[in-house]
Amino acid sequence: MAGQQCLAYASFMALVFSGVHYKEPAQSTAAIPVEVDFVVIGGGSGGATVAGRLSEVSKWQVLLLEAGPEEPIVQQVPAFSTQTYGTAKYDWQLKVEKTANDVTGVIPRAKMLGGCSAHNGMVYQRGVEADFQCWEKAGAKGWSFKEVLPYYKKSEDNLDPDVAKNTAYHSTGGPLGVQRVPYQDANARLLREAYKEGGYSEVDLNGGHDEGFAWSQTTARQGQRNSANTAFLLSARSKRSNLHIATGILVKKVNINAKTKRVESVEYTDPKGASKIVKARLEVILSAGTYLSPQLLMASGIGPADQLKKAGIPVIAPLNAVGSNLQDHVMVMSLPSINFSKTAVVPTPKQMNQHAQQFKKGTGPLTANGLNSLVIRTKSPLQPSSDARPYVQVQHAIGWQKNQNLIPYCKVDTPTANATTCYYNAVTASVVLLHSQDAGSVQINTTNPYGPPLIYQKILSSDQDVRAVAAVLKSLTETLRSSKSLQRAGATVNLPAAGAACGGQAVGSQAWYECVVRANGGSSWGHGVGTCSIGSVVDARLRVLGGVSGLRVVDASVMPCVPSGNTNAPAIMIGERAADFIKQDHGVKA
Repeated sequence: MAGQQCLAYASFMALVFSGVHYKEPAQSTAAIPVEVDFVVIGGGSGGATVAGRLSEVSKWQVLLLEAGPEEPIVQQVPAFSTQTYGTAKYDWQLKVEKTANDVTGVIPRAKMLGGCSAHNGMVYQRGVEADFQCWEKAGAKGWSFKEVLPYYKKSEDNLDPDVAKNTAYHSTGGPLGVQRVPYQDANARLLREAYKEGGYSEVDLNGGHDEGFAWSQTTARQGQRNSANTAFLLSARSKRSNLHIATGILVKKVNINAKTKRVESVEYTDPKGASKIVKARLEVILSAGTYLSPQLLMASGIGPADQLKKAGIPVIAPLNAVGSNLQDHVMVMSLPSINFSKTAVVPTPKQMNQHAQQFKKGTGPLTANGLNSLVIRTKSPLQPSSDARPYVQVQHAIGWQKNQNLIPYCKVDTPTANATTCYYNAVTASVVLLHSQDAGSVQINTTNPYGPPLIYQKILSSDQDVRAVAAVLKSLTETLRSSKSLQRAGATVNLPAAGAACGGQAVGSQAWYECVVRANGGSSWGHGVGTCSIGSVVDARLRVLGGVSGLRVVDASVMPCVPSGNTNAPAIMIGERAADFIKQDHGVKA
């Protein structure tokens, strides 16, 4: 029986892939140029965007070096979004150093063209105006929301007419598809009603509303993922001979002239293990992400002098801020779970095939990433009174209850064999702390300076953070447990899983919820920012400080303050703005 189920599942997957618009390119085998105008290190949200935009200037030769492979076809299907998590080929699987407050061992970070935009839950959120006020106070002059909004709109091709008509905040015609998930299953509609009952207003969280509930906008086009790779590189690389892309390239360091502090070249290892160098006539653009960009700066001699000396690296620019100010969203897992015994979306093989046919038309369950796109953004009554930003986000993850006819975990031609996220019979609501009082750090490994960095997080060490999250968690749980919509549908809402550590507290009390938060808090799995911040590591045009020339950082690491929401859209915006800075600085009209 299991063999027949697996055969049916493999046939289903093949049918789904036949409806994907994207054709996965062959891994790059072309010779890498020995000298170009620009070398972009990292093909993630920022790197893919800036490389694609720079290649618009036909006289410039642009080389993008990516450590991972091409974006796999499986990632085009929203319901398969978790397939590459935890796979060494597509995921850096960065380890977190154990500290007193650390509760996570690994941070999933994409290693493929498109980076985390090809690996994430596709949620498109820009943050709120107050986030960029925080940036400006930290030294990012000229980065107000008013000044960055045109760059969000430059990328955007909003495919929802009711949203796109708000032209003050949205636009159409850009390379990046943005749309609400086109499919909402019965349970999504039930949750929507439950949140409305709880007093949450349904709003456009990218349309001037700081707080509320939304069927979130996603980076998608016709129901399929639209990563920074497919938006900014896929078409350009087939049309522009000046854009060179090399995959499977591990960059060791940037070579900088010790006397002039001018960047000269990039040292890398090719897929065959050979060490090589490519010269950069104009600039090197570092887009390796929040954890690896500071590591590469330090490996190149830019960073805290004491760390570099211990690692035996000559100090080019003693910038102590490199690797500091690591900020992340803190996710509290194992929270109120909802069992949908009567409305479970666990299909028969016949229904799965129908869903595959619907997917070809841009509709049906496979266009949905479970309930990840159903989101609440809100303030907490116990957040710092001086902070006007929304402090907490609520999102959802699908789950499975026992004794159900589950979709089998079968070996198929995909990176992993996880079940799809649109088939489930339970949901877990997770509360995310958007603005922690704590900051961690990324440090160079002094015993292996060219290997993975040492990552130190501070998770929920602030009592105020714990109280702020617990207050929202308590309110959320009570809202769901009292929902008439969920009760009528026969859904069961369970209290959060507290564990034995919370046994001494009165169940349902504020103290009990605070204990639950401490027991279940961890990294949000990839929303880290700040380790190469504007104002302390790079200037407002993203050029590295310390007298270094010809080197910029263009990724989430430059954000001085973590945004109030997912970080992919801001990273793409940074890539858009960086491209204009670079064009202007080299005499090209942006």
